[in-house]
Amino acid sequence: MESIITDIVKIIKSENNVIAREKALMCYFFDLIRELMKLALEEVDAGLVEETKKQGYQIEKKNKLVFRPAYFLMRQLFKLEIHLVKM
Repeated sequence: MESIITDIVKIIKSENNVIAREKALMCYFFDLIRELMKLALEEVDAGLVEETKKQGYQIEKKNKLVFRPAYFLMRQLFKLEIHLVKM
């Protein structure tokens, strides 16, 4: 949290032009929100993976997905089913 405040203060002090300052702050906040959404979605995905692994699913692959401006990895799961044939 302190690094965020430090970054904001640096942006405010570095820009003399009000419009440039506002634009720099908007870009910073968009990047911050994107990163927070990425981390949150990856955490949700990790929780779902743990639940589904208990049900016998395995990770087939990881897909890079886009949620508005945020990219995150979501695992694609599959369940191995063994079918025995009676003879």
